[in-house]
Amino acid sequence: MLFASCQKFVEGYDVSPNSPSDASPDLLLAASELSVFATYGGNMSRIASMWSQQSEGTSNQSEAVGKYILDEGDVENEWDVIYTRGLKNLRLIQSKAGNESPHYTGVAQVLEALMIGVATDFWGDVPYSQAMGGLNTDQTFEAACDNQEDILAAMQTLLDDAIANCGAADSKLSPGYDDYIYEGDMAKWVGFANLLKARYHMRASGRDAGWATKALADVAAAKAAGFADASGDANCIFGTNANEFNQWYAFAKVARQNYMKAGANLVDMMNAQSDPRLPYYFTEGDTGGYYGAGLGSLDVTASDFGSYFASASSVTPLGTFVELSFIEAEAKLASGDKSGAADAHNAAIAAHVEQITGMAADPAWITANASEDANSITLEKIMTQKYISGFTMMEPYNDWRRTGIPALSAHPSGNLGSDMALRFPTSLVERLYNTKYGTTYGIQELNMPVWWDN
Repeated sequence: MLFASCQKFVEGYDVSPNSPSDASPDLLLAASELSVFATYGGNMSRIASMWSQQSEGTSNQSEAVGKYILDEGDVENEWDVIYTRGLKNLRLIQSKAGNESPHYTGVAQVLEALMIGVATDFWGDVPYSQAMGGLNTDQTFEAACDNQEDILAAMQTLLDDAIANCGAADSKLSPGYDDYIYEGDMAKWVGFANLLKARYHMRASGRDAGWATKALADVAAAKAAGFADASGDANCIFGTNANEFNQWYAFAKVARQNYMKAGANLVDMMNAQSDPRLPYYFTEGDTGGYYGAGLGSLDVTASDFGSYFASASSVTPLGTFVELSFIEAEAKLASGDKSGAADAHNAAIAAHVEQITGMAADPAWITANASEDANSITLEKIMTQKYISGFTMMEPYNDWRRTGIPALSAHPSGNLGSDMALRFPTSLVERLYNTKYGTTYGIQELNMPVWWDN
């Protein structure tokens, strides 16, 4: 009798409102976008920056990572954010929204492409077609790996579906302020989805030259949907409260000062062309002027990260009009349209300088650095300028791996001898407890290229 009475007395009060057993699409979308921001704006972007020598690790764990010292236990958090906190919630959104609310479904599909894209970029063959099977009682909790080639093809299909869903005329529920990236602007999501199609068509263009032609169609579709200028840019959004800080700022300026500094490779490039973006990218070094830390120098007096990318509320780019323009330039060059490639290259540089500095570049500087034509444009010029404009993004590292531009040298004290890091090691937990992962995919050799890096 007492037990029954107590049970009735607490009925309804024994469930915490702060630990709901179910969540609506708007709550799931907000959480999913934060997982995307943690992935694209956090540790993975800093490692990519060091391994592409835009930044340099000058002390503590950043010094070690800069030397390619990264083992399977060091990547657990990144793997977990992508799968457990990212893809899981995105699949739940799609299940809940279904055909009744295609706008939510479409946005979740674009974000899924972002998350599985970064996973395969850094780990190669990863679980995808069987991933998240544990959400359904009739499926397994373990997932086999898919070949990267198959993952990239599946991503294109996923993004096609996302474009159709985001462009649907009717949707019972639609994102609003729970969408930190575009606040529910479906046209911009369509544009971003097309940019991602172009990005990944170019990613595998070294394996299939026809994918560069497909990228050109994606570029045109993205521009038609709103990516005709920087107003369509997709960014990681941060705030001014301590738990909302831009992650480059939180790491390099607040919690881990002197762990990382500007890399000499990037700063020297910008100094050589008297780049007007330099004071926005970096601060002056302790001895005056802008200079980066050289490989292995451990120079903590070098230039630090500047206010444009590393203030409390600075955005970190996910996909931009400038990136799209450089993709257009590379794809047109591959198709033989050198004049079109030169025009897209020039437009990208001019647009980025104005975006960073808030004013149009000096005409004399444009003449010297962004006035290529059909006779002078080269892949090296396109990729070098894309490398400069892509600071804090992972794309410079991905582009360097597939093109070898710019020319980089291995760290003199690196853990791989004369080799450089080309991937992340397999997640420890995945290797130990996913029997379908097995020894075939348990790769620890950081110098082993992924499939598209040929």
